[in-house]
Amino acid sequence: MLFNQIKLGYPSLWVKSTEFDRAINTIVQYNFREYFTIDTEKGLCQYINNTWKPVLVEIPNPEGGTILTTPFDMSLCYEYINRFIETSNKQVSFIIKVLGKADSIMPYIPLISSLQTKHREMFWNDDVINYVQMIFISSFDAPEDYSYMFKVSNFAIPNMEELYQVVDHINISSEGRFIDKDSVKDIVRSGLGLNESEFIDYCLQSVIETGTVDAKFIYDNKMRAIKQHGILEIIKPTMSFNNIGGLDNIKDIIRRTAFLRANKDQANKFGVVPIRRVLMVGIPGTGKSAICQAAANELQLDLARTGISQVMNSFVGQSEANMRAVFAQIKAMNPLCVWIDEFGRDLSGGASSASVDAGTTDRVHGEFLTGLQELPEETFLMCAANQLENLRPEMLRADRFDKIIFVGLPSFNERLDILKIYLNEIDTDHEFDYASIAEATEYFTGAEISSLIREVKFFVVSQDFRAINTQDIISYVPRIKNIIWNKHRDMVQSMYQFALEQWDWASTEQYNDASMVISGRSSTSAEVSWKI
Repeated sequence: MLFNQIKLGYPSLWVKSTEFDRAINTIVQYNFREYFTIDTEKGLCQYINNTWKPVLVEIPNPEGGTILTTPFDMSLCYEYINRFIETSNKQVSFIIKVLGKADSIMPYIPLISSLQTKHREMFWNDDVINYVQMIFISSFDAPEDYSYMFKVSNFAIPNMEELYQVVDHINISSEGRFIDKDSVKDIVRSGLGLNESEFIDYCLQSVIETGTVDAKFIYDNKMRAIKQHGILEIIKPTMSFNNIGGLDNIKDIIRRTAFLRANKDQANKFGVVPIRRVLMVGIPGTGKSAICQAAANELQLDLARTGISQVMNSFVGQSEANMRAVFAQIKAMNPLCVWIDEFGRDLSGGASSASVDAGTTDRVHGEFLTGLQELPEETFLMCAANQLENLRPEMLRADRFDKIIFVGLPSFNERLDILKIYLNEIDTDHEFDYASIAEATEYFTGAEISSLIREVKFFVVSQDFRAINTQDIISYVPRIKNIIWNKHRDMVQSMYQFALEQWDWASTEQYNDASMVISGRSSTSAEVSWKI
């Protein structure tokens, strides 16, 4: 995108990057323009024969006449650019480092306005589109009040090819002393998601501390750096489908996806595209978070987790920047399994509407949709949402997610599976009556069943140090606050009804039971009847 913006001659560009030198070196590779830089360290310089050379300009000498000097003073640079705008017939780009806050560009605003006016005049006179271009590079977003004046581009984190070049350079410069050629691929993979300077630093640190460029050293340091940023967490998945009861349809979808990803060439022959984006909507405590972790394990991918609350920030513009940073990191570390929790809560546009948060929610929502559409093919995205009413209509559009799956209360057989997982961990000679316990825990979520087992073990063991039995569990059922059922039956009822009509279900059995559930029957746990 940056290449096209430079080539098309947009009068003013804003490139967001923390890697000033790398961004500049990338820009000047587009060699169809003349390039100048302006910064406080080197003053005004021109790129000639792969080297930045100081520009000498004439300025009045207080003692008479003129002198040749390299301008550091912004006003002199300003005049130099203005001269080009008025008289130049060359394609010229001025690259300006914004080292302080974005507001430091304010003196340039009149110049940018003049440049855009000139650009329009040239267009309507059928002249060559824009000779002069101003490119600002900053780690900050463009000033909000003047953002409309810029074409904005986020400078990408290095991809695998660029990291290979770094490793090759280290290998050549060190005569191969620190890098085993068989480990190059692992080293590059471990560095995905780092900027160039971070990757180089970790490589050099690894040499100092381990005597070699070690992939694990780089990866561990990367994980610590990402964790410090606080908006994205990388998890090595340990949970498998064997740890999760029920959710058969979701498991089947993920297994099929894993099979197609592993046999990509054969799938392409039949025009089959693996599912990449799944939205799970449903009742809290039913295993949505657990299935995200198990999915990463099944797909043999690292798991990147973030929550919308981690993205939202009280500072103006920071929430949108955080959302862009999340997707930039995801792209850089591709392939990944991405888990976005709390989906729909703060992107709802409900309580946090434009009238309340000055449009932040809408802008974050827009950044999310953009990031969603630009996800790499190898990235597998799973979003988990609890609140049906907060999902915007545009989120449910057919091309947003490949599958929208409702996760409801576990069915009888699913409760059997859940109970077997938890109770098989108990060292006892007692044969549990799983059917009786499953019947007694009707309308319990998986999380509430887990809580029940924990509470029973705590009270029984702390009383007489014996293993729990079936009767213990059934007798403790009334003590568990069946919150979802008792407190939120209306919500559950409406979710079931809507999901039955509109969405896929977590299991075939759930679907078959749904009509009975929503038509009304007695609840053994809540002792009420309800009808829709």
